[in-house]
Amino acid sequence: MRTSTPGGGSQERRSRPKDRRQRILAAAGELFAAKGYHDVGMSDIAAAVGIVPSALYRHYRSKHELLVEVLDTKVSKYEALLATLTAEGADDWSEIGGRVAEAALAAGAFDLVWSRDSGHLTADEMTRFVARVSEVARFVADSIVVGADEGCIPPRVTTWGIFSVIDWPGHRPLDVPPAMQKEYLVSAANAVVAAGRERFDSTTTDTGDPETTVLQPLSRREAVLDAAIRLFAQRGYAAVSMDDIGEVVGIAGPSVYNYYPSKRDIIVRGVSRIFEGLWLHLGGLLNQFRGPENALAELVAMYSLMAYRHWDLVTVSLSFGALIDGPAGDEVARNYSEYVAEWRRLLMMVRPELDPMEAQALVDLAIAVINGVVRVPSVRSPALPDYARHLATAVLWSTPPRAGDTRSPDPAEKRPTRLDS
Repeated sequence: MRTSTPGGGSQERRSRPKDRRQRILAAAGELFAAKGYHDVGMSDIAAAVGIVPSALYRHYRSKHELLVEVLDTKVSKYEALLATLTAEGADDWSEIGGRVAEAALAAGAFDLVWSRDSGHLTADEMTRFVARVSEVARFVADSIVVGADEGCIPPRVTTWGIFSVIDWPGHRPLDVPPAMQKEYLVSAANAVVAAGRERFDSTTTDTGDPETTVLQPLSRREAVLDAAIRLFAQRGYAAVSMDDIGEVVGIAGPSVYNYYPSKRDIIVRGVSRIFEGLWLHLGGLLNQFRGPENALAELVAMYSLMAYRHWDLVTVSLSFGALIDGPAGDEVARNYSEYVAEWRRLLMMVRPELDPMEAQALVDLAIAVINGVVRVPSVRSPALPDYARHLATAVLWSTPPRAGDTRSPDPAEKRPTRLDS
């Protein structure tokens, strides 16, 4: 409400900050990252800024317009850096790595917002954003080629491994002192680059294509689950209806409710299925214990193959896991924490010089590499599990930064990769 003030005008007009549009944009970005586009209303954004919705609409006509500008602002952080680096003639990762990590931190949760909410964009908007992101990725890929061995991992794969690392805090903050977050990201990204530049021959015998569905499960319930998870991963949760799911399975949309009460229940079942499989394999691995180094190597290889074959479940878990709340959400969080703790325990047995914080950060970033590369359609191939394993192993064996150590590790430095042998 406007109230008159001496000398004319209104209290609202006189007190309106000049940067209100920027404040609105920042609030929208934080809310989209925390809750997802679908669960954020214009009234939520207005409340976060401390204004009434009508004042918000003076700056942005719709929530969609806000989403586009939020994503535009995040991508622009990378583009501005690319323009600067191009002007400086910087073309090697050793020159640009730290600055790319800074741009990622400044962009804040880009991967999370993009993977969760890009399905709300129009086809033209999607095309334009993909082209812009691809241009940044090409620049980084070119920096990796400098000094790379013949027969190395395709630079595009290594590039997405880098972005998976530096964007990971948007999904799950690293449990390290804030002042050291950038150093951890740069150190892990350098390890990815060093491993990606080495000659690497994949030994995979898997010729399957994870994009091709040959047969549907005989169980209608399982067929519904598979179809829904794939659609959520490809289009986004909010953009998929029960009718869409039913069409893929060959049943009427309302019939889907015979198997799952809601889309949320499908997400819960899908994410739970991931951990059932992971724990089943981990139990067998520990029962056949052949030393921590072999166990950890097999664990990394198994997870890489699982993530490749079930990239859609990985995508849904990362992008829409926040939809799982209450007891089910607590169970998912507990499963993740306990599963990752097994990685940390094995890594500390292999590398006793690490403290729990360092080991946890290395494990988080190694898993981030695998989760990241399998979600990029353009790099999925039968050799990808081997590539992901190799890059993740390099992160596990990288030297974590120590407080007071301001020297960034040299990506050309050869690091031990015994787990990868």
